[in-house]
Amino acid sequence: MQRTEDGMIVISCDFTGEDWDEVQPMIEGHQGSIISLKALDLAIDHASEQTEKFTCTMCLRHFAAGERAWKPDPLPANANPKAVICWDCIRQADRSFARDEDTDWDRKIAPDDRWS
Repeated sequence: MQRTEDGMIVISCDFTGEDWDEVQPMIEGHQGSIISLKALDLAIDHASEQTEKFTCTMCLRHFAAGERAWKPDPLPANANPKAVICWDCIRQADRSFARDEDTDWDRKIAPDDRWS
């Protein structure tokens, strides 16, 4: 998520609302959506079947109720109120952070045929 503050663009995690400090690892999705490593950790631990249809903030795909995803609960004050991340994007971010040599992240989701 991006906003302008004092003429500067500030990048923040859609899920935690925390501003990027140029140290904390973050991944950008479609239309400037952002997930931080901290939010990804929460997403992996707390993803569940959704009771309503949703649109993933990161990939913009539409999903029916029953699909696995994560949205912050409770929603942090500065977070995107529509923030939700699908399980595919969670797995992709897990793999991407693990492959980044500058990020201290060990993959938490076991590889499968699709996400090796």
